[in-house]
Amino acid sequence: MTGIINFKHDTINDIVIATPHWKIETSEDCKVWYDQWVDYLKKFNRKVDCIMVLDDFSISGEIAAEWGEYRAKVIKDLTRFSYRVNPNLLTGIFIKTSGVQYNASSKEAKTLDSAVEAIKEERLKAGV
Repeated sequence: MTGIINFKHDTINDIVIATPHWKIETSEDCKVWYDQWVDYLKKFNRKVDCIMVLDDFSISGEIAAEWGEYRAKVIKDLTRFSYRVNPNLLTGIFIKTSGVQYNASSKEAKTLDSAVEAIKEERLKAGV
């Protein structure tokens, strides 16, 4: 099942808000999902700060390991600071597993607003 990611650039805070509407079930899903990220983010010509709103996102257990590799590439190659909001329990476990395996951020926030504030705090700490 092919899904879509709705992207919005919050220009005031310079944060990309991504809302994927996906159920990742196959290798092809992983590739299409990854390509959607690359296609949108390449226009920035830099790593972006990003919040992923995961209300309508899930991963089949059979494809979780492969998806985790793609997820890590998105996080490490395309984002600077990133937070996830509202992953379901299983998706949250897959995200954390990928984070540990590939040293890729798996930080979560309870709300979109708290994720924005967390990114602002990380920027201050990093001096950016």
